[in-house]
Amino acid sequence: MGFQHPKSIEEAVRRLLTELPDKDQQVIRIMAEDQLSFLHISVGNYIRNEFGLWESNVELLKACCPDTSSENADDASMVIIKALWWKLQPVQ
Repeated sequence: MGFQHPKSIEEAVRRLLTELPDKDQQVIRIMAEDQLSFLHISVGNYIRNEFGLWESNVELLKACCPDTSSENADDASMVIIKALWWKLQPVQ
């Protein structure tokens, strides 16, 4: 059994929680939601490359961009970053 890319947003977030160092998770957690676009180059690039968004991971692309006719790796990575940010927020 070989390496598999995540197929859902939830799977992608779970993987990021195991792969990102705690200090990076803390930085993301304390960011304001409107600052998440600053992660496009760093975390976003990691997501696009490691999760196969530039390749053939159509399932994850469609999960991230269900309301568009064309799946976009950049948009998909931001959906995952936002989901990660929400997961890192303290329970209220």
